[in-house]
Amino acid sequence: MTNQKTNNPTLESERIEAIRKAVRQAGDDARQRFPVLANNNVMGMSIFLVSIAGILLCGWAYIVDVLPAWGCIPLVAILTSLLHELEHDLIHWQYFKNNKLIHNMMLLGVWIFRPGTINPWIRRELHFLHHKTSGTSKDLEERGIGNGHPYGFVRFWVMMDTFTGNLLRVWMFVPAGRRWYSAKRIIASNLPFGVITAFIWYSFLLIHLLDALFSLAGASAPVALLNYASDVTPLVVILIAPFYLRSFCLNFISSNMHYYGGVDSLMNQTQVLNDWRFLPFQLFCFNFGSTHGIHHFVVGEPFYIRQLTAKAAHKAFHQHGVPFNDLGTFKRANRFDPAATPN
Repeated sequence: MTNQKTNNPTLESERIEAIRKAVRQAGDDARQRFPVLANNNVMGMSIFLVSIAGILLCGWAYIVDVLPAWGCIPLVAILTSLLHELEHDLIHWQYFKNNKLIHNMMLLGVWIFRPGTINPWIRRELHFLHHKTSGTSKDLEERGIGNGHPYGFVRFWVMMDTFTGNLLRVWMFVPAGRRWYSAKRIIASNLPFGVITAFIWYSFLLIHLLDALFSLAGASAPVALLNYASDVTPLVVILIAPFYLRSFCLNFISSNMHYYGGVDSLMNQTQVLNDWRFLPFQLFCFNFGSTHGIHHFVVGEPFYIRQLTAKAAHKAFHQHGVPFNDLGTFKRANRFDPAATPN
């Protein structure tokens, strides 16, 4: 099936409905095979508790010198990728919709263990806007992670750190009269955890850089600075470094699997990025590039169902023209081009 746009809205609707039907049927089949999957609350809370227990176990193992930093960081990054998917489902009210106390407790928990992310209650507003305006300049969520920006230093910085990266973007590209207003909104949405995380991370890196420079000069950095770096090292290894690793992988995949510009239908809001070269990134964002497009067609399925229905969904995507592995998106700043999107 080609990816050429059609001016026939009926045909477009039929394609979308055919994909949705295939995805929903695959989801129903999965729940029939494994009935526990039908209980979203049980599944969500189980994943929540197991992920956090795993993070705490990794942290304990690092502190008692059983697990080295190079092992702790990627393991926690993988575990927090589960918490990211949980947050996304929570934003869509997939778990404990009728128990606001538990629901909000879970939102707070996934925020604390991914401390550099924006306030999830603010993100909910941005994410609902994302579904309404995907592929346009109004989609603040995707624009905020680099989607649609040309590749260069600023985009890489935004993908690496959405908080300081977007402050840099505002300073460089927003007119002077609106700069402070935009910066205040970014800071407010990252209070308190995101701001604290950025301060600890960059001060930690700066102190180690200064220590290296002092060593080259045959001296040593001030003791107070070295003590501070030592004190925050466990926090950096257990939560902060895993956050930046996971966040970059997620932002890289998400900002490139979503299109920006030329989007006029649900059919061309996203592509599937499952090329083998993206496997290292997929590892730290729970196979996001391969499965997130399914969510755009069937919003109400939790993330663990998408992993099970991906094969059926991809078959329907191929049949009806959803793009796969359009690597030209990197050169086009993510603009959808029907003539260049392979299927």
